[in-house]
Amino acid sequence: MSAVLLPDAWEKDLPIPLFWRVLVRPKIAQEMSKGGIALASSVVEAEDTLNYLGQVVAMGALSYKHERLQGEPNFPKVGDWVAYGRYAGQVTWFKGTRLLVVNDDEVLLIVPNPDTIKIYA
Repeated sequence: MSAVLLPDAWEKDLPIPLFWRVLVRPKIAQEMSKGGIALASSVVEAEDTLNYLGQVVAMGALSYKHERLQGEPNFPKVGDWVAYGRYAGQVTWFKGTRLLVVNDDEVLLIVPNPDTIKIYA
């Protein structure tokens, strides 16, 4: 499983999502192919734009606490990789890193290993 992408120094400064919102860091597009060939910047940009996988970095206090969700055993937690909808969330930037603020019901899947899944538009 991939490691947490955020530096430890961020923890004290990280924005705190309110209510039922989840703060996700989208997966970074690879700049090299598996064979070691540098990918064109247009390919990297397209992969970054069409990426719907990210790692949960913070959660609001009410995330997954609604009564309609009672009894459900599987909810993401900080550090989990998730898939979210194409138009989900609000993009924000923190210390030069792109983050996405999504509602808890916009998270579609928990992804155990983000390197094994590819989402196509």
